[in-house]
Amino acid sequence: MSRADETALYCADLVAGIADAGVAIAFISPGSRNTPLTLAFAAEPRIRDVSVRDERSAGFMAVGYGKSTGTPAAVVCTSGSAGTHYFPSVVEADQAAVPMIVLTADRPASVRGTGAPQTTNQLDLYGSHVKTFTDLAVGSDSGRVDGHCIVESSLSVPPGPVHGNASFDEPLVPKSPVAPSEPFEMVAHESSEELSGDALDRLVGKKVLIVAGGRQRPGFASALNRVAHSLGAPVIADPQCWVTGDNTIAHGDLLATGRQAFEVHSPDIVLRLGPLPTSKPIWSWLEHSDVEQILVDRSRFTDPLGSAATAIAADPTSFLQAADPDQSSALYFLEVWRSMDRAVGTASEEAMRGLPFPNEPEIARALVSNVPNGSTVYVGSSMPIRDVDTFAVPRSDIRVLANRGVNGIDGTISSAIGSALSGEQVTLLLGDVAALHDATALAEAQLLGVPLRIVVVNNDGGGIFSFLPQARSDVVGHDIFEQHWGTPHGLSLSAIANSFGLASSVVVTLEDFAAIVSEPIAGPQLIELVTNRDTNVAIHHSIRESIK
Repeated sequence: MSRADETALYCADLVAGIADAGVAIAFISPGSRNTPLTLAFAAEPRIRDVSVRDERSAGFMAVGYGKSTGTPAAVVCTSGSAGTHYFPSVVEADQAAVPMIVLTADRPASVRGTGAPQTTNQLDLYGSHVKTFTDLAVGSDSGRVDGHCIVESSLSVPPGPVHGNASFDEPLVPKSPVAPSEPFEMVAHESSEELSGDALDRLVGKKVLIVAGGRQRPGFASALNRVAHSLGAPVIADPQCWVTGDNTIAHGDLLATGRQAFEVHSPDIVLRLGPLPTSKPIWSWLEHSDVEQILVDRSRFTDPLGSAATAIAADPTSFLQAADPDQSSALYFLEVWRSMDRAVGTASEEAMRGLPFPNEPEIARALVSNVPNGSTVYVGSSMPIRDVDTFAVPRSDIRVLANRGVNGIDGTISSAIGSALSGEQVTLLLGDVAALHDATALAEAQLLGVPLRIVVVNNDGGGIFSFLPQARSDVVGHDIFEQHWGTPHGLSLSAIANSFGLASSVVVTLEDFAAIVSEPIAGPQLIELVTNRDTNVAIHHSIRESIK
C-alpha cells in the first residue's frame, strides 16, 4: 500500500471515529495540505462538511454550534498560518467550556524548524487553551480510536476544545477513493458526580439570594425553580440562564445600582451558580460584600472575585437536581425582593416611556419581547448583552447565547451562523464595531442560507467606551478619545450587507422594528438601527437616576 493510501485510510478511520462519537458537522477551510482530511470528511455520510473560506470565521461557527447543541463541531485547516486563525475561537471555547475539535494539517516532521514554505511549529500551538493536544499517528491503524478519544476528551467535564495535528507528506491524493467505514457504536465514559441531597440543608430558614451566571445544561431552570421555591430565595439569573417563576428577580442589575437594595435587604448567604453574571454592579457588590457566598461550578478556573467562602466543584444543574432542601421559613425575604423588583420595573418603564426611538435600551427590550417562540437570541458582547441583561424581560420560551468566555466582540456573526446551522432560528443583536470586525462572515451567511436575522445597532463607533472614565478625562482629551476609543467609521451596515447579497433595511420606528423581529426567519437578513453614542450615555444615566 502506498504512503498516500495509508494516509487516506488513517484519515477515513479518524473521521469515522469522530462520527461514531456523535460529531455531526465539520467546518473545513480550503487548502492543499489538509486534502486527506477534507476527502475523509466529504466521504463520511454522518458528518455534514461545510466549506468556510476564513478559518477565523470557521472557528467561531464551531463555537456557536457547540453552544447551541452541547456537542462539538470539527474545524479543519491546512498548514502554516491557517491554524493560528482559530486562536480567538479556541480561547473563547476554552473559557466558556464549549466542546470543539480542531484538526490542523501539517508539513512532514522533517521540515519543522527549517523555514520551509507554509510551515510553522504547530505542536502545542494553542498551549494551555486546549484540554489535550495530540500529534496524530498518521499512517497507523489507530485512526478510529484516535478520533473517538479526541471527541471524548472534548466532552469530558468540563468540556472544551481539543487539538489534533496531522503531518502529511506528498502525494496527498490516494490512487483511489477510500470508502467510509461502517458505523460503530463506541461507549462514552461519562464522569459521574456523587452529590448529596442535603448539601443545602444549612440554608433552610436563612435569607438566601441565588445568583446564576453563564450557559447551563438543559434542566437547569426547572431544578433552580424547585430549589429556590423550597428556600424562599429570590433568583437573579444572567440572560444566558434565565429562569422565570415566582422567585425570579427580573431587574437585578438595576436593583444593584447604588447598592442600596442589596445593603438594606441584605441576604445571610448568597448561593452562586456558574460563572460571573453579566451585571457589573452585581458582581462588584459580590466582590466587596461581607455576606457569606457559596460557589457551585465545575470549571478549571477559580473564583475570579476571591469572595466565595465555600466552593463546590459540581455542575450547577446536577447539584440542583440532587439537592432537596426542606421548606424555608424566610418567605418574607422573597416578598421584600419581589416588591423591590416590581417597583424598579415600573420606574424603568416610566423612564423609558416617551424616549425617542431608536434608543439602545428599547431596542434590547423590544427585540427580546418580540422574537418568535423557540428562538435563539445571540447577543454580542459589549453593550448589547448588558442592555439585554438590564432592560429585557426574561422569557422561558427562548434561549440567549453570548460569547462571554473572554467577552470578545470578534467572530460574533460567525458564532450566530454556527448556532443557526444547528437548525434553530437565530436573531443576532450586536453593535456596529462587532459587525465590521466580522463583516466577511456575511458572505458565508448568504452562501449557506441560514435562518439568521442580524440586528445591528450602529452608533458609529465603540459605544461602550463612552461610559468609561477615558471619555471624560482631560488627560485623554476629546480628539484622542475619538481616534482611539470612539473610532467613528461613517459606514452603513445595510449597504455592506447588500454588497454581500443579503436582504437589509434601516428601521426607524419601534412599531416597524417589533413587527420585523416577530416574523419567522426564512433566510439571512440584516436590520440596521442608527443611534448616537452621546445620547445613549445620557439615556442610560437618566434611567438609572430615576430608579435611584
